Amino acid sequence: MLYMEISTWEPEKRDLILEHFKELKMPAGVKVHDQWIDLTGSRYFILYECDDAEAMATFNLPWSDVCYIETVPVMKSTEFISLMSRKS
Repeated sequence: MLYMEISTWEPEKRDLILEHFKELKMPAGVKVHDQWIDLTGSRYFILYECDDAEAMATFNLPWSDVCYIETVPVMKSTEFISLMSRKS
């Protein structure tokens, strides 16, 4: 399943966030499609694929002390429209 995560942090946590990024390693089971940083410097967006709850937790848990993470399951709009068309 695809997930879009938006991580936000307080400006005073910037240095801690940078240290976390330096140590960032994706666990097995998490496939990153793309990543973006908000140019204001306080948000991080990542699109990744994961079907393993343990891998997802392993990826997110180290960040829980420095930022807020909002996780949203997503799919391409064309796939969603096709799915909804079949159900109608």
